[in-house]
Amino acid sequence: MKKVLITSGCSFTHDSPSWAHCLAAHKNMSLANVAISGCGNHVISSELIRKIEQLKKTGINIEDMFVVVQWSGLFRFDFVVDKKTHKDPVRPVHLANGKPGEKARAFKEPEGTPNQWIMSAGSKDKSIWPDVYSVVSKEQAFVETIEQILRTQWYLKSQGIKYKMFTGWDIFTDGKTNLIGTDKILKTNQFIDENYSSINDDLLADNCKWFGYLFDMIDLENFWFYSDKRTKFGGMLQWIKNNIDADKRYIGPGDFHPSAVSHKRFAVEVISSLFN
Repeated sequence: MKKVLITSGCSFTHDSPSWAHCLAAHKNMSLANVAISGCGNHVISSELIRKIEQLKKTGINIEDMFVVVQWSGLFRFDFVVDKKTHKDPVRPVHLANGKPGEKARAFKEPEGTPNQWIMSAGSKDKSIWPDVYSVVSKEQAFVETIEQILRTQWYLKSQGIKYKMFTGWDIFTDGKTNLIGTDKILKTNQFIDENYSSINDDLLADNCKWFGYLFDMIDLENFWFYSDKRTKFGGMLQWIKNNIDADKRYIGPGDFHPSAVSHKRFAVEVISSLFN
Protein backbone atom coordinates (compact mmCIF):
# COMPACT_ATOMS: atom_id res chain seq x y z
CA MET A 1 0.00 0.00 0.00
CA LYS A 2 1.24 3.48 -0.87
CA LYS A 3 1.93 6.03 1.81
CA VAL A 4 -0.82 8.65 2.03
CA LEU A 5 -0.15 12.37 1.77
CA ILE A 6 -2.92 14.35 3.49
CA THR A 7 -3.04 18.06 2.71
CA SER A 8 -5.20 21.02 3.62
CA GLY A 9 -5.18 24.71 2.76
CA CYS A 10 -6.92 27.39 0.72
CA SER A 11 -6.71 28.01 -3.04
CA PHE A 12 -2.90 27.91 -2.80
CA THR A 13 -3.35 24.18 -2.15
CA HIS A 14 -6.69 23.39 -3.75
CA ASP A 15 -6.12 24.63 -7.31
CA SER A 16 -5.00 21.66 -9.41
CA PRO A 17 -2.24 20.85 -10.09
CA SER A 18 -1.13 22.39 -6.81
CA TRP A 19 2.04 21.72 -4.86
CA ALA A 20 0.08 18.97 -3.08
CA HIS A 21 -0.58 17.10 -6.33
CA CYS A 22 3.01 17.63 -7.46
CA LEU A 23 4.44 16.44 -4.16
CA ALA A 24 2.30 13.29 -4.12
CA ALA A 25 3.46 12.45 -7.64
CA HIS A 26 7.10 13.23 -6.81
CA LYS A 27 7.00 11.01 -3.72
CA ASN A 28 4.81 8.31 -5.29
CA MET A 29 2.17 8.74 -2.59
CA SER A 30 -1.61 8.63 -2.64
CA LEU A 31 -3.14 12.07 -2.10
CA ALA A 32 -6.04 13.10 0.13
CA ASN A 33 -6.36 16.85 -0.43
CA VAL A 34 -9.16 18.63 1.47
CA ALA A 35 -8.16 22.20 0.65
CA ILE A 36 -11.01 24.59 -0.18
CA SER A 37 -10.62 27.79 -2.18
CA GLY A 38 -11.20 30.90 -0.10
CA CYS A 39 -11.36 29.13 3.23
CA GLY A 40 -9.81 30.27 6.47
CA ASN A 41 -7.80 28.49 9.09
CA HIS A 42 -10.64 27.00 11.10
CA VAL A 43 -11.88 25.23 7.97
CA ILE A 44 -8.35 24.14 7.10
CA SER A 45 -7.89 22.54 10.53
CA SER A 46 -11.36 21.03 10.79
CA GLU A 47 -11.34 19.41 7.37
CA LEU A 48 -7.86 17.98 7.89
CA ILE A 49 -8.88 16.33 11.17
CA ARG A 50 -12.14 15.09 9.63
CA LYS A 51 -10.25 13.44 6.75
CA ILE A 52 -7.70 11.76 9.02
CA GLU A 53 -10.47 10.32 11.20
CA GLN A 54 -12.19 9.02 8.07
CA LEU A 55 -9.00 7.43 6.77
CA LYS A 56 -8.36 5.74 10.11
CA LYS A 57 -11.76 4.08 9.89
CA THR A 58 -10.88 2.65 6.46
CA GLY A 59 -7.93 0.82 8.00
CA ILE A 60 -5.09 3.10 6.90
CA ASN A 61 -2.31 2.97 9.47
CA ILE A 62 -1.04 6.08 11.17
CA GLU A 63 2.53 5.25 10.18
CA ASP A 64 1.48 5.37 6.52
CA MET A 65 0.19 8.95 6.80
CA PHE A 66 2.12 12.17 6.25
CA VAL A 67 0.42 15.56 6.65
CA VAL A 68 1.31 18.95 5.15
CA VAL A 69 -0.80 22.00 6.06
CA GLN A 70 -0.83 25.38 4.29
CA TRP A 71 -2.27 28.10 6.51
CA SER A 72 -4.24 30.98 5.02
CA GLY A 73 -4.94 34.62 5.91
CA LEU A 74 -5.80 35.75 9.44
CA PHE A 75 -8.93 37.65 8.44
CA ARG A 76 -10.84 34.79 6.84
CA PHE A 77 -13.60 33.79 9.23
CA ASP A 78 -16.25 31.09 9.25
CA PHE A 79 -19.31 30.61 11.46
CA VAL A 80 -21.93 27.92 11.93
CA VAL A 81 -25.22 29.84 11.80
CA ASP A 82 -28.89 28.97 12.32
CA LYS A 83 -30.67 28.62 8.99
CA LYS A 84 -33.90 30.00 10.46
CA THR A 85 -32.37 33.25 11.65
CA HIS A 86 -29.72 33.58 8.96
CA LYS A 87 -31.81 34.67 5.97
CA ASP A 88 -29.00 35.41 3.54
CA PRO A 89 -26.72 32.36 3.26
CA VAL A 90 -23.48 33.13 1.42
CA ARG A 91 -20.50 30.93 0.61
CA PRO A 92 -21.31 27.68 2.43
CA VAL A 93 -18.10 25.89 3.34
CA HIS A 94 -19.13 22.62 1.70
CA LEU A 95 -19.64 24.16 -1.75
CA ALA A 96 -16.86 24.91 -4.22
CA ASN A 97 -17.53 28.63 -4.50
CA GLY A 98 -20.42 29.03 -2.12
CA LYS A 99 -23.15 29.04 -4.76
CA PRO A 100 -26.26 26.81 -4.50
CA GLY A 101 -26.24 23.98 -7.00
CA GLU A 102 -22.46 23.71 -7.23
CA LYS A 103 -20.66 20.44 -6.69
CA ALA A 104 -19.61 19.81 -3.10
CA ARG A 105 -15.91 20.37 -2.54
CA ALA A 106 -14.84 18.24 0.43
CA PHE A 107 -18.05 16.94 1.99
CA LYS A 108 -21.82 17.13 1.82
CA GLU A 109 -23.95 19.19 4.15
CA PRO A 110 -25.03 16.89 7.01
CA GLU A 111 -28.58 15.61 6.73
CA GLY A 112 -31.10 17.09 9.12
CA THR A 113 -28.92 19.93 10.36
CA PRO A 114 -30.69 23.19 11.27
CA ASN A 115 -27.40 25.00 10.76
CA GLN A 116 -25.22 26.20 7.92
CA TRP A 117 -21.43 26.60 7.94
CA ILE A 118 -20.40 29.72 6.06
CA MET A 119 -17.09 31.49 5.38
CA SER A 120 -16.31 35.13 4.74
CA ALA A 121 -13.79 35.06 1.88
CA GLY A 122 -15.47 36.39 -1.25
CA SER A 123 -18.42 37.74 0.72
CA LYS A 124 -17.00 40.30 3.16
CA ASP A 125 -19.55 42.92 2.09
CA LYS A 126 -22.58 40.64 2.41
CA SER A 127 -24.76 39.01 5.04
CA ILE A 128 -23.35 39.10 8.59
CA TRP A 129 -19.78 39.81 7.55
CA PRO A 130 -19.79 43.65 7.47
CA ASP A 131 -20.90 43.58 11.11
CA VAL A 132 -18.20 41.08 11.99
CA TYR A 133 -15.44 43.08 10.31
CA SER A 134 -16.63 46.31 11.89
CA VAL A 135 -15.77 45.07 15.39
CA VAL A 136 -13.10 42.39 15.02
CA SER A 137 -9.56 43.29 16.08
CA LYS A 138 -6.27 42.19 14.63
CA GLU A 139 -5.55 40.35 17.88
CA GLN A 140 -8.81 38.41 17.62
CA ALA A 141 -7.89 37.33 14.11
CA PHE A 142 -4.43 36.39 15.33
CA VAL A 143 -5.61 34.27 18.24
CA GLU A 144 -8.18 32.41 16.12
CA THR A 145 -5.46 31.38 13.68
CA ILE A 146 -2.95 30.45 16.39
CA GLU A 147 -5.58 28.33 18.13
CA GLN A 148 -6.23 26.42 14.90
CA ILE A 149 -2.52 25.85 14.38
CA LEU A 150 -2.07 24.61 17.94
CA ARG A 151 -5.19 22.44 17.82
CA THR A 152 -3.90 20.79 14.65
CA GLN A 153 -0.37 20.45 15.99
CA TRP A 154 -1.55 18.83 19.21
CA TYR A 155 -3.96 16.51 17.41
CA LEU A 156 -1.28 15.30 14.99
CA LYS A 157 1.23 14.79 17.79
CA SER A 158 -1.33 12.90 19.88
CA GLN A 159 -1.92 10.58 16.93
CA GLY A 160 1.78 10.13 16.19
CA ILE A 161 1.36 11.46 12.64
CA LYS A 162 4.34 13.06 10.93
CA TYR A 163 3.58 16.54 9.65
CA LYS A 164 4.88 19.84 8.36
CA MET A 165 3.22 23.27 8.14
CA PHE A 166 3.77 26.50 6.22
CA THR A 167 1.85 29.66 5.32
CA GLY A 168 0.63 30.71 1.90
CA TRP A 169 2.09 34.18 2.51
CA ASP A 170 3.39 36.30 5.38
CA ILE A 171 0.75 36.37 8.13
CA PHE A 172 2.94 36.75 11.22
CA THR A 173 4.59 40.14 10.75
CA ASP A 174 2.56 43.20 11.55
CA GLY A 175 0.72 45.34 9.04
CA LYS A 176 1.49 44.24 5.49
CA THR A 177 -1.75 43.63 3.70
CA ASN A 178 -5.37 44.66 3.34
CA LEU A 179 -6.59 43.08 6.56
CA ILE A 180 -10.14 44.30 7.02
CA GLY A 181 -12.17 44.84 3.86
CA THR A 182 -11.08 47.26 1.16
CA ASP A 183 -10.99 50.55 3.05
CA LYS A 184 -7.93 50.01 5.22
CA ILE A 185 -4.69 49.05 3.55
CA LEU A 186 -1.81 48.99 5.98
CA LYS A 187 1.63 49.79 4.56
CA THR A 188 2.15 47.71 1.40
CA ASN A 189 0.33 44.80 -0.17
CA GLN A 190 2.70 41.84 -0.36
CA PHE A 191 0.86 40.32 -3.32
CA ILE A 192 1.64 43.19 -5.67
CA ASP A 193 4.65 44.89 -4.06
CA GLU A 194 7.85 43.71 -5.75
CA ASN A 195 9.93 45.41 -3.06
CA TYR A 196 8.07 43.80 -0.18
CA SER A 197 10.20 43.56 2.96
CA SER A 198 9.31 42.46 6.48
CA ILE A 199 12.74 42.11 8.03
CA ASN A 200 12.41 45.29 10.13
CA ASP A 201 8.74 44.86 11.04
CA ASP A 202 7.38 43.77 14.40
CA LEU A 203 6.33 40.20 14.92
CA LEU A 204 2.55 40.31 15.21
CA ALA A 205 2.67 38.21 18.37
CA ASP A 206 4.68 40.94 20.11
CA ASN A 207 1.87 43.45 19.49
CA CYS A 208 -0.89 41.11 20.65
CA LYS A 209 -0.71 41.73 24.37
CA TRP A 210 -3.50 39.35 25.40
CA PHE A 211 -2.56 36.27 23.39
CA GLY A 212 0.83 36.84 21.79
CA TYR A 213 2.43 34.25 24.06
CA LEU A 214 0.59 31.49 22.17
CA PHE A 215 2.90 31.95 19.20
CA ASP A 216 5.75 30.55 21.30
CA MET A 217 3.85 27.28 21.64
CA ILE A 218 4.10 26.50 17.93
CA ASP A 219 6.57 23.71 17.22
CA LEU A 220 8.82 25.58 14.80
CA GLU A 221 10.78 22.43 13.99
CA ASN A 222 7.73 21.30 12.03
CA PHE A 223 6.93 24.73 10.55
CA TRP A 224 8.64 25.99 7.39
CA PHE A 225 9.12 29.74 6.90
CA TYR A 226 10.83 31.55 4.06
CA SER A 227 13.54 33.98 5.12
CA ASP A 228 16.23 36.03 3.42
CA LYS A 229 17.87 39.43 3.91
CA ARG A 230 14.50 41.19 3.37
CA THR A 231 12.03 38.67 4.73
CA LYS A 232 11.26 36.88 7.98
CA PHE A 233 8.37 34.49 8.57
CA GLY A 234 7.53 34.50 4.87
CA GLY A 235 5.41 31.91 3.12
CA MET A 236 5.01 30.23 -0.24
CA LEU A 237 4.36 33.57 -1.95
CA GLN A 238 7.66 35.03 -0.78
CA TRP A 239 9.58 31.95 -1.91
CA ILE A 240 7.96 32.14 -5.35
CA LYS A 241 8.73 35.84 -5.77
CA ASN A 242 12.38 35.20 -4.95
CA ASN A 243 12.91 31.98 -6.91
CA ILE A 244 10.65 32.02 -9.97
CA ASP A 245 11.01 34.35 -12.97
CA ALA A 246 8.40 37.11 -12.93
CA ASP A 247 6.68 35.95 -16.13
CA LYS A 248 6.24 32.40 -14.77
CA ARG A 249 5.19 32.99 -11.14
CA TYR A 250 1.43 33.39 -11.36
CA ILE A 251 -1.58 32.06 -13.22
CA GLY A 252 -1.94 35.30 -15.17
CA PRO A 253 -2.07 39.12 -15.00
CA GLY A 254 -3.92 40.24 -11.90
CA ASP A 255 -4.22 36.68 -10.57
CA PHE A 256 -1.57 36.07 -7.94
CA HIS A 257 -2.28 32.39 -7.46
CA PRO A 258 0.84 30.33 -8.12
CA SER A 259 1.34 28.97 -11.61
CA ALA A 260 1.82 25.27 -12.39
CA VAL A 261 5.56 25.95 -12.67
CA SER A 262 5.64 27.61 -9.25
CA HIS A 263 3.64 24.80 -7.63
CA LYS A 264 5.89 22.09 -9.03
CA ARG A 265 9.15 23.76 -8.09
CA PHE A 266 7.89 24.63 -4.61
CA ALA A 267 6.80 21.02 -4.06
CA VAL A 268 10.06 19.51 -5.25
CA GLU A 269 12.57 22.07 -4.00
CA VAL A 270 10.97 23.05 -0.68
CA ILE A 271 8.33 20.71 0.71
CA SER A 272 9.96 17.51 -0.54
CA SER A 273 13.13 18.43 1.33
CA LEU A 274 11.18 18.53 4.61
CA PHE A 275 10.53 14.78 4.50
CA ASN A 276 12.84 12.62 6.58
